[in-house]
Amino acid sequence: MTEHLTDEFNKLDACIHCGMCLPTCPTFRVTGSEAESPRGRLFLMRQFVEGQLDSPKQLAAHLDPCLGCLACVTACPSGVEYNTVLAASRERLVQHQNPVKRGFRRLMLRHVLPNPFLLYLIKVMTRVYEQSGLQQLVRRHHLEKLAGPMGQLEQFLPTLQPGAPLKTGQVFGENRKGRVALFVGCIMNAAYAQTHQATIKVLIANGYQVFIPKQTCCGALAHHSGEMDIASALARQNIDDILAENPDWIVVNAAGCGSTLKEYDHILKNHPQAAVFAEKTIDVIALLAKHPLEGAMHTLNLTVTYHAACHLHHAQAVHHEPYLVLSQLPGIQLVPLTEAEMCCGSAGVYNLAHPELSLRILEDKMDHVKNTGAEVVLAANPGCMLQLETGIRQAGLDMKVMHPMDLLALAYAD
Repeated sequence: MTEHLTDEFNKLDACIHCGMCLPTCPTFRVTGSEAESPRGRLFLMRQFVEGQLDSPKQLAAHLDPCLGCLACVTACPSGVEYNTVLAASRERLVQHQNPVKRGFRRLMLRHVLPNPFLLYLIKVMTRVYEQSGLQQLVRRHHLEKLAGPMGQLEQFLPTLQPGAPLKTGQVFGENRKGRVALFVGCIMNAAYAQTHQATIKVLIANGYQVFIPKQTCCGALAHHSGEMDIASALARQNIDDILAENPDWIVVNAAGCGSTLKEYDHILKNHPQAAVFAEKTIDVIALLAKHPLEGAMHTLNLTVTYHAACHLHHAQAVHHEPYLVLSQLPGIQLVPLTEAEMCCGSAGVYNLAHPELSLRILEDKMDHVKNTGAEVVLAANPGCMLQLETGIRQAGLDMKVMHPMDLLALAYAD
């Protein structure tokens, strides 16, 4: 075992098996199985490290369904770094996976996600499917069932926003408060181009100059999959390219990307600039919360509720900032969402890998969303947005899912 893995597994000693994590864990709440709880998984990790499991598959069977939502980290009174030992375990387990399955995943992580052209091509094909009426026909007559297990994935297709991705080198606005690099990501830049435009509009209105640096995929999916060589390579590329522009802040509007960018100093412990990069990375909501909102805003007259994305609330500890910013919008009635910080079941590509469990987790979230009576549900992560869209559509609710930046941009509309 490598030295850094040994260091991570030594952190298992911090768990005192108190059980405070159990009620916060989505998979434990759904299954009621101790093995599907953080405490149970930590116990299995220890057995794996000590060689007491017959096969790595015994550990993988219970680590694979873990969402990595990190609610247990927030709840833990002993400070167990569950996220780091989970990543270390997955890094070891990935070596035992089916080579064909792993090879395909590595191809996607290394050559598809970081490729803007391929992602835009996929977006165009998906938009044709949506706009041609074919998607409506498939869903109306439940034709996706004819595709068997693969058909389950259709229900998670996002409603793609129109517009072209942002390009490297673009600069927007004047620098009154700071010059910020906007991290556009891969999926976010392809699927939610309008949210990026909304983010730029709001930042300009509040005195920031925004530029689009050369960049690549943040590496979140590779990191969560245990493919640390890919995650490390992407991290090095982003650090070198983005810090070369000397931004005051590296601004992110996707919670999953932001949490990974902030972990670059852990992913690349020996990189001389990794800590600087992590310190400069900030979610756009957290940046806006540093000062009162500026500029003239329209009255929106909307009832909204806020879903706290796991990798914003738990991983980045951005708790009160969204409420502080949203409360400044004129005409907004912000309705509290019960268990707002509980995972919706998206978790990157979790809903694609474990669709049935993902939907069971989503059911609890949708019960709470329905009870708010809100017109708009806000979520600051693309995975959460498409997951909530799925839940709202299946429940037949008259609600709209928006990113907080889209709502803010409405208030600043010309």
